[in-house]
Amino acid sequence: MQPATKPSTPPAAGHWPQAQVRTAIVSGAFCVVVAVLMLVNLIQSRSYDPLDSPGLKRLKTSLVQDPTNEGLMKQIRALDHQLRRHHSRRVLLTERGGWLLIVGGAVFLFAVQSAIYRRKLPKTQKAERTHETEDHAAMTARMAVGMIGVMLGAGAWALAAETTSLIPAQTAKAAAPAEAVAEEPAPTTPFPTPEELKQNWPRFRGPSGSGISAYANVPTTWSAKTGENILWKVPVPIIGPNSPVLWGKRLFLAGATEKKREVYCYDTTNGKLLWQKQVGDLPGTDPEAPSVMDEGGFAPATVATDGRRVYAIYANGDVAAFDYKGNRVWARNLGKFDDSYGHSSSLETWRDRLLIQIDQGTGKDGKSKILALETATGNTAWESAPRPVPGSWSSPILINTGKRELFIVAAKPWVMAYDPATGKEVWRAEALSGEVTPSPVFGAGLVFTAIEGEKLAAIKPDGEGDVTKTHVAWSAEDGLPDVSSPLCDGQRVYLATSTGEITCYDAAKGKKLWNKELDNISFKSSPALAGDKIYIFCDKGTCIVLQAGDTYKEVAKADLGEEVLSSPAFADGRIYVRGKKSLFCIGSKAK
Repeated sequence: MQPATKPSTPPAAGHWPQAQVRTAIVSGAFCVVVAVLMLVNLIQSRSYDPLDSPGLKRLKTSLVQDPTNEGLMKQIRALDHQLRRHHSRRVLLTERGGWLLIVGGAVFLFAVQSAIYRRKLPKTQKAERTHETEDHAAMTARMAVGMIGVMLGAGAWALAAETTSLIPAQTAKAAAPAEAVAEEPAPTTPFPTPEELKQNWPRFRGPSGSGISAYANVPTTWSAKTGENILWKVPVPIIGPNSPVLWGKRLFLAGATEKKREVYCYDTTNGKLLWQKQVGDLPGTDPEAPSVMDEGGFAPATVATDGRRVYAIYANGDVAAFDYKGNRVWARNLGKFDDSYGHSSSLETWRDRLLIQIDQGTGKDGKSKILALETATGNTAWESAPRPVPGSWSSPILINTGKRELFIVAAKPWVMAYDPATGKEVWRAEALSGEVTPSPVFGAGLVFTAIEGEKLAAIKPDGEGDVTKTHVAWSAEDGLPDVSSPLCDGQRVYLATSTGEITCYDAAKGKKLWNKELDNISFKSSPALAGDKIYIFCDKGTCIVLQAGDTYKEVAKADLGEEVLSSPAFADGRIYVRGKKSLFCIGSKAK
C-alpha cells in the first residue's frame, strides 16, 4: 500500500494571484506617473504661456520699426513655429493624459478585483476544473500583460507627440471644401504687403476703406433684364447688407440669423459656392438674440481678409477666423454688445492684428473701446482705454500719412486716431453728432467725416491731443449723408444721401463745386471710384455712373433688378455686388 500523495496545487492557480498583484502595481504606478506629468504640465502652463513670449514680442516690436527687415521676419516665423510646437505638445499631453488615466485606472481596478476574488476561492479545486483554471489564468495573464504594454506604448506616444497646427481659441471640426479649386501659392509671411492689399479688396470699401479701385477696366453699363455684362448671378444663403471682399480668386461674405452665424466663400471665376461654414456655439455667447434693425440683420458688418484667413464679426459679439479651405482657425465671443440697433462696424486688419471698433452704451459708462486681436490665434494683443463715445455704426479705416500709420474711428462727438501698434490715442477732433453711420475716408492728405445734422469736416492728421481748434482745415454743411460714406478722388469729396442728393466739394479748400438732387432715388450704398468714373448704387439696384470732375456729368445708368444696400467690390475687369438675395459679377463678356 502506497502512502497517500499530497494534492498538488495547479501552477497557474498558485502564480495567478501574484500576476494580478504585479498588474495592479504596474498599472497603479503608470497612473501615478501620468497624473504627476499632467500636474507638472498644468502648473507650467499656468505659470508661463509660450505663446506670450517676451522674445517674440521684442521681435515684433522691432519689425514695426523696420517692416522691410527680412531677417526679422525669418526670426519671427522660426520662433513662432517653435513656440507653437511647444504649446501644442502641452495641449496634447493634457488631452491624452486624461484618456490614459482612464485606461490605466480600469486595468488597476480589474487587477485588484481579480486578486480579491481569487483570495476567496477554496484552495482545493475539483480535478476536472484544474485544466480549465490553468487555461483561464494563463489567458487572463496574457491579456493583462498585453494591456500594460498598450498603456506604456500609448504613454510614450502621448509624451512624444508633436503638432505644428495653430492653437485656436475655440476649435471646430472642419469639413472638406465643397469642391477643390486651383491652389494659390501659400503666403510666406505672417501678413500681406501694402502692394498685396492694394491689388485686392480686403475689407469694406477696399484698401484703407477708400472706395477706390486699383483697376479702371470695368464696365459702365449692364442689364439684369438682357444679361448684358452680367457674367454670373448666384443666390446668397442668408439675406444681409454686408459687402463682398476679395482676395485672389476668392470672394467672402457673411450671413446670420438668430440661430446661426456663417461665412461664405465663392469662386470669383464662376460664382460657385466653395464652402459655407458656421461659427458654431461659443462659450459666453448670450443665448438671447440681440436687438437689431431689419435692414441690418444679425450680420451687418463686412468681413476682412489678409490673404491668410478671413475674419467675421456678428451682432451677438461672436468673432471668428477661417482659413481659405473653410477650417475654423479660432473663434471667441466678445460679450453682448450694448447696442440698440446691432453692431455693424466692419473689421480692419493691420499687419498680424485684427482691429475691432466696439462702440456701445452711453459714452459715460466706459463700455466703448478698440480691441486688437492676434490674427493667428484670436488672443488679445491690446485693448484701448475706454472711449468717451456712445454706440456708433461707422466702420474704422487705417491710413498711412507718409510719416505714420493711424487707425481712425468716428463716433459722437469725436473723430479719433490711434496707434495701431499699441492702441494709444494719438489725437481727437470734435466733429460729429447724432447716430454716426458714415465711415471716415482719407484723401488729399486729409481725414474726412460727415454726418447729417452736423457737418463735413476735413481734418489734418499730423496733430497730437485735442486738435479740434488747430487741425480742422475746413468744414461744410450741405448735402450731408446719413448712411453712405464720403468718397475722395484726391481732388474732390463726394457725398450721397438717402434722399437722392449728390454733392461735390473741393478737397483742399472746401468749396462746394456742385449739387444734384435725383428723384425717387435713395443712396445707402457708399460711392466707389474706378479710374475716373464714380459708381453709386441706389437701394433699388440702379447704379448711377458719374464722371469724376468739377461739374455733374452722368455717364450711364445700369440696373441689377434687385435691391442693393451693400457697397461694391472691384477687381481686374470686374465689379462684384451683393443684392438683397443674390451675388452678381459684372464684367465685359468676351466677344
